[in-house]
Amino acid sequence: MGNVLERHFTASAYIVHGGHTLLHWHRKLRMWLPPGGHCEPNEDPAEAAVREAEEESGLAVDVIPPPGLLVLSEPGTPAVVPPPLVILIQDIRADGQPFHQHIDHVYFTRPRQGLNVDFGAAVPGGVPHRWFAARELQDSFSLAAPDGTLVRVAEDIRLLGIRAIAAAE
Repeated sequence: MGNVLERHFTASAYIVHGGHTLLHWHRKLRMWLPPGGHCEPNEDPAEAAVREAEEESGLAVDVIPPPGLLVLSEPGTPAVVPPPLVILIQDIRADGQPFHQHIDHVYFTRPRQGLNVDFGAAVPGGVPHRWFAARELQDSFSLAAPDGTLVRVAEDIRLLGIRAIAAAE
């Protein structure tokens, strides 16, 4: 049997506040992305998105449930996990890692009620980041990486950012 393509389950969290969404610089992938990362053992994708958002932004967030999400309240009923807006399969080419794919569960989130959000605050680890309004994400553009190199913000990142902002309104 030939080589088997390795795939990892991941989750991303577009954090929306005040008509803006947060993107940060991902050092390994050398891209501007929303917070996100690998799902841990025994963690569902929504839990992973919330955990990754807090680890990478310092903000405690809640998933924005899709309209019409089933609500069960009787004792003993199954837990309802909000579905992601979309699941993306992404090719990963990173230095020091073999080629693999991420099966990414994309969620829209917002800071927990009552949380004070400072658009100028540093994120954990001092990772470069920026909050974007929907109008800024409309057209293709590039942002400077920490080394000054211009890196195009991927189309899926822009379009999902716009949808996240709309979902939070």
